[in-house]
Amino acid sequence: MRNFVQHIVLIFLIGFTSIVQSQSSLVSDSIQSYIDKAEKLQEEYKYEKSLEIAKAALQNAQYNNDDKSLGYIYNIIAKNYETNDDDSKARSNYRRALVYAQSSNSKTLETDLYNNLARVYTKHNLTRSKGVSYYKKSYEYAIKLGDTARMIRPLLNLGEYYISRNDYDSSYEYLEPATELINEKSSNLIKTKLNGLLGKYFLSIRKYEKSEEYIDQAIFNAIGETKNKNNNDELVSTYFEELAAAYETKSDLYKEQEDFQKAYNFQKKQFQYILIAKDFKKLIELQQANIKYEVDQYEEKIKKAESEKKESESEALKWRISIILGVILILISLAFLISSYKNNIQKRRLNSDLIEKNKELISAKETAEQVSTLKSQFISTVSHELRTPLYGVIGLTSLLMENPDKKKKDEYLESLKFSGDYLLALINDVLQLSKIETNEVKLEKVTFDIRTLIEGIVNSLHTKQKSNNNTVHIDIDKKINTTLIGDSVRLSQILINLIGNALKFTKDGNIWVSVKCMDDYDDSYTLRFIIRDDGIGIPKNKQQTIFDNFAQVKNENQEYEGTGLGLAIVKKLIHLHDSEINITSNEGKGSEFYFDLSYEKAVKEEEISLKSGENLSIGTTNFYVLIVDDNKINQIVTQNILKKKGYTCNIASNGMDAIEMLKNEKFDLVLMDINMPEMNGLDATKVVRTFNTHIPIIALTAVEEGEIRNQALSVGMNDVIIKPYDTQQFFQTIMRNISKVKMA
Repeated sequence: MRNFVQHIVLIFLIGFTSIVQSQSSLVSDSIQSYIDKAEKLQEEYKYEKSLEIAKAALQNAQYNNDDKSLGYIYNIIAKNYETNDDDSKARSNYRRALVYAQSSNSKTLETDLYNNLARVYTKHNLTRSKGVSYYKKSYEYAIKLGDTARMIRPLLNLGEYYISRNDYDSSYEYLEPATELINEKSSNLIKTKLNGLLGKYFLSIRKYEKSEEYIDQAIFNAIGETKNKNNNDELVSTYFEELAAAYETKSDLYKEQEDFQKAYNFQKKQFQYILIAKDFKKLIELQQANIKYEVDQYEEKIKKAESEKKESESEALKWRISIILGVILILISLAFLISSYKNNIQKRRLNSDLIEKNKELISAKETAEQVSTLKSQFISTVSHELRTPLYGVIGLTSLLMENPDKKKKDEYLESLKFSGDYLLALINDVLQLSKIETNEVKLEKVTFDIRTLIEGIVNSLHTKQKSNNNTVHIDIDKKINTTLIGDSVRLSQILINLIGNALKFTKDGNIWVSVKCMDDYDDSYTLRFIIRDDGIGIPKNKQQTIFDNFAQVKNENQEYEGTGLGLAIVKKLIHLHDSEINITSNEGKGSEFYFDLSYEKAVKEEEISLKSGENLSIGTTNFYVLIVDDNKINQIVTQNILKKKGYTCNIASNGMDAIEMLKNEKFDLVLMDINMPEMNGLDATKVVRTFNTHIPIIALTAVEEGEIRNQALSVGMNDVIIKPYDTQQFFQTIMRNISKVKMA
């Protein structure tokens, strides 16, 4: 019975929901239809509406990663801003459109955009030369397309530009080829402009008859088009402006021939047509204002009609809702009466469950409070641990700026390096723990020498060893061939933490680092790593908790404080190897940590060197490298590291500059930052790959490798280097990528 009632209630609820949902529906158009609408509205002077439609299309195109449509949309947006004299926004949006046109290989759009950019740039004194170069580029692209109309347009613009600068010889270099391209299909506006400009040119070289011939042809074409009813007001206004310009040239022509009466008459006609053109401009502005007013009125009527419709629908809906709610209320009451009987039976069982849940909640609350305390302690500790080396960095930098003597300078630099390394180790600990807990750490297989690795770790901890006057003893089982295959980075992290702890908690004592062979198979070893010291030891009741996150052994001596993450990282990394860490310790007598790991036996030495990439040689190190980075300090650091190795460098401060440099110069390799203004490294690489598929591009970034590697490779980058980096690995990565191209 209860199930039957529930089904009926569900049916009514579904019916009620469908009634509400039927009041509105969403109609979606394709991206292209949005673009067409925006262009049509632009032609009708409805610039605000055109922008609104274009921005709607923009969201759709961005969602679908449609670079070609994005190029056309940004072009429309830029034209709207240009029409309204907002040249800054017009220029910015034309440049965006150009980037997307290049990435989608839309050559026709790219040709138009260079012409549009040139038009905006030549308006201003500071950017005129760049505008001229863009007109020339538009002409070159139009030639490749074989598009006559697009070839004529930049030629006329260049001719007009040089005439405005009184450089008539340069103007004719562009007007002459334009005359050869004019044909029957060419528009009357192009013919009118060309004839007017040629009239000015021939006037400048005193060929009066030829000048008048071209001017009269321009006047004839323009007068005919002002009477053409198919032309819109804006086009008619343009023809009147061309008429005024033609009569101005004709007035100058007769002035040159000292026929001042005719010169005066044609000048009057010039002013007459200037006034007519201005009247049309005012009419266009009035139309725009009227369109906006009509749109506002229309929207007001729509709102009123919708309001009235909603009121009538609301009344009908109220009756329906009242009936449905009445039926639902009756059914719910019936269901409630039926379920009440069953609820009484279940009440005792639920009370019993509730008591158990309360116990669990109390336990969870205590655990949460403990975790909160540990995290608060961690924040306090990390704050202290960060401030201490930062104080050293700032203080030592100040002392170095005061130009100390050579002996002190070396001592300060050594201390500064130690503080920097300490800060990096602290940050790496926090990031490493986070990556392990989210299963982002994967074990890798590389060839390494176990003795070299352990000796390198001990040498790197020399300062800590020296400060507590300790001696480190290394003992590696002679049965082990020291060249192994496994994850040397994770082993290094484990040993650095364990040996570092032993050095920290031991004074005037000894630390023993031993590696024993537990099992020797045909292709692998099982090795036991033992780190023992004769330091302060660990109390029995703390020996399990020291491996927890943020946990530390409490003591009164503040010099032993740390982040409490080292042993937690050690334990998790050993778990990644499917092993466990063990501890034996007595207070005042020292501690011993040991764990077992398996490693494959190494292949032949020739293959090792090939895999490691350390013996790569392609005959030279004098490579030409482009560094793309917006940070000036990073530019200096990277450039000097490369120069010391014999490399030649150049620098680009953003992705746009890098693209231009790669088009004009030949580089052997690019070091590309990811996060930059104007255009980031990923977008820049996409564009570069459209015209250069072979040059090695390496991401040089401070972003975590796991977050960026897949993105970098997907856009065409060859490799990733994470800042800060080990210099030897840095050059190995560079050599490996250059050699792939050079030896291909």
